[in-house]
Amino acid sequence: MRFARAAIVLGFLLIAGPVAAWGPISHQVFGCRALAAHDASCFETPSRRSFVVGQSAPDAFKLNLEDGRLLHRFDYATFQLRYAESHPEASSPKFDALAYSRGFGAHLAQDYVGHRPNGYLPDRVGATKDHLHEFATDTFLANSFPGGYRSQYFSDLGDSAVRFSHASIQAYGQQIDQTGLANATHQDVAKAMVRFDRLEMGEQAATRLNPLYEREMTALDPDGASSFSEAQDHLERAAACSIEAGHIWQQSLRDPTLSAAAGTRAVQVAVKALFDEKRCQAQSTQEPKFP
Repeated sequence: MRFARAAIVLGFLLIAGPVAAWGPISHQVFGCRALAAHDASCFETPSRRSFVVGQSAPDAFKLNLEDGRLLHRFDYATFQLRYAESHPEASSPKFDALAYSRGFGAHLAQDYVGHRPNGYLPDRVGATKDHLHEFATDTFLANSFPGGYRSQYFSDLGDSAVRFSHASIQAYGQQIDQTGLANATHQDVAKAMVRFDRLEMGEQAATRLNPLYEREMTALDPDGASSFSEAQDHLERAAACSIEAGHIWQQSLRDPTLSAAAGTRAVQVAVKALFDEKRCQAQSTQEPKFP
């Protein structure tokens, strides 16, 4: 049994290795919490589901689309949000383009909190420990979600999500004069989503076979937790800060005339204040690299 578990965890880590962020389930659970939906009501409307799936999108494209790392940043998130605002026809009965775009940007704000040098997922620990910590955290959040967390997938949103993402990515590529994104096809975008759905499915299954997550969360806690309850407290403080950062990004861009730089600066200033006030799990001593 121990060997089987180790093989499953190692397999997931190899698949998810390049992600280097909050894990897929963590991002989606944070999305539910941001919506004040702490059970299956999180997915009861197309708008809510689109927001939660949007929380997965930056990593889906970073991992699976050529030049997709250029989409894992606030500049594109803001472009996509403005694109959704100016193209209301992109939404459908199953897909809310605005909610999806808000979730997309919230993901980046959450990463900005988690990956500060003294954040919950500091780069200094190395990739292997970082991903094991993410997986343990995902397992805890999946198991503690009322009724158990059920991952949401791009496929739940229908082809409208593919068409919208494809159009926005192409337009962004043209704006920044980036050939790879400007020439991305509908099929390229669809494949990126399908591959990430498969990763999410694999992780969902693996979390059910990870009984040692409490021990892992405690051992890998960046603040040196002496017990699981302490490790859980550290996670919850980091999660609250991450969710608040996502709200700040969304609120900062409610004025349609404001730029990506304005939203970025709002997150930078607010997150620094959160850490300075010691409201997160650790106080930051230096500025992180921005996603």
